[in-house]
Amino acid sequence: MRHPVIVVCLLLACAHAPTSPPPAPTSEWNAPAPTPEATHAINQAWKLVDGGELGKAHALLKSTWEAGHVYPEVAWSAALAAARVGDPTASFTWVERAVRSGFADPAGLRFAKALEPVRQLPGYEALVEQATRNARAAREAAGVGSGLERISARDAGLSEPALAALVKAAEEAGSAGLVLLRHGRLVGEWYFGGESHRIETMSATKGVVALAIGLLIDEGRIPSADTPVSRFFPEWREGLAAKVTVRHLLNHTSGLDAQRSAQDIYDARDFVRHALESRVTEEPGSRFFYNNNAVNLLSGIVERASGEKLDAYLERRLFAPLGIRDFRWDKDPAGNAVGMAGLQLHPVDFAKVGQLMLQKGVWAGQRILSEAWVRECTMAAQPHAPSGGLLWWLVYEQRPTMTLVQPMLDEARANGVPEQTLAKLADLVGRPMVQDVLARALVERLGSEKALTDFESKVLRASYRMTMEGPPEGFAAMGTGGQTVLVFPEYDLVVARMADLDERVAPRAMAFPSLVTRVLDLVRPTPEAATR
Repeated sequence: MRHPVIVVCLLLACAHAPTSPPPAPTSEWNAPAPTPEATHAINQAWKLVDGGELGKAHALLKSTWEAGHVYPEVAWSAALAAARVGDPTASFTWVERAVRSGFADPAGLRFAKALEPVRQLPGYEALVEQATRNARAAREAAGVGSGLERISARDAGLSEPALAALVKAAEEAGSAGLVLLRHGRLVGEWYFGGESHRIETMSATKGVVALAIGLLIDEGRIPSADTPVSRFFPEWREGLAAKVTVRHLLNHTSGLDAQRSAQDIYDARDFVRHALESRVTEEPGSRFFYNNNAVNLLSGIVERASGEKLDAYLERRLFAPLGIRDFRWDKDPAGNAVGMAGLQLHPVDFAKVGQLMLQKGVWAGQRILSEAWVRECTMAAQPHAPSGGLLWWLVYEQRPTMTLVQPMLDEARANGVPEQTLAKLADLVGRPMVQDVLARALVERLGSEKALTDFESKVLRASYRMTMEGPPEGFAAMGTGGQTVLVFPEYDLVVARMADLDERVAPRAMAFPSLVTRVLDLVRPTPEAATR
């Protein structure tokens, strides 16, 4: 249930796969999560949508519901599929089913582009109101945000004009939620057109997976990050696979064969087995390649080391101590919690994870995670990606510059990209640009974001050259669509910004590239901050 935005952002932690609706929370925090079969059906349906087979997508979701998978996530996906087929009456029925079974995202009902004709039908606004009540009841039942004291922006020492500018910019970027913590206290929560609900963290999920590895190292169940993967999976005891360590999986240098798109993974029945059966094609540690396939293997390592599934282990060791009760974690059809993405959290609970990292692993006076592991996750982990830690990313105020390099065109040519296509990109080779500027230039020359995705799918070994300027300001977990928890230790500041993939803004705007600068304006405002 993912959405390919712009593959350029792969270097800054994105997961890619079929377009999908935002996950649908239920009205009870402990209501049953969708079965792995239901989640798989939703993913396959949105693959069909991407391929233009709208009727088949709707039929698949309908049969899934009728087979007893009666979850709001299924009904919500069916509502969007029916709307895209051009059947607003059927779509309305599915919206009604979703809301009655606990759908809790009123903003999704207000903004989903496909539902525009459905919103004209009598009774639709009543469903939006019920979804609002669902969201408020779910939050209250789960105690979302519990344990956080409140503080005003003024008492927190933040610029109020800069805060107003940040909130305005967040709304314009299509944010669903924005949460700000200072000195460990809650300055504010903003939910744009809706209520707090669980939102898919996309590849920011990876940062939470890294914490599971750290907890197991703290417990002695994993000797260190340099432990060979073969300790847990003996089938990797030969060849290049024998050299792969847990650290290589964490810093994207395993050499494990993978596609830039995650579609082959979503087609698999067992994501961990899919990773294990992939070949290690390069010397581990020799090259950075953002690797969803490799990260999924960490889910299997957590289970082998702890005896628990990844989500169950983290519920006990991380979420319960933080007071996080309302979360979901997508599972593959084999029942493995997905490692590369799939964790759904309320924005304020996502901010709690960032606060734990800011406090070097301590929460409410109790140590949850070792300071050593927090430090290791959030420092440059290898020379091939200057902003990469262990599934966490260093954050710079000056956005990185990225450069299209000739080896990328050479590899694309060798993999069948036509010369006329490559000729459109020739003038960009060797020209450093800020990431989103380069993305726009590439899309303009190729004609569409899909064309850029198609080009990059032919480039598996070469990559953009990235250059960072100045010292890092902090660190973050990040994912497609601008799902971000930012941590600035120097300023005792945590910001969670999340967006639903509900089409309220264009994908490029959703990434919110000015977020870091606007947040730093809060603590060191300039005369221009309020008008930027």
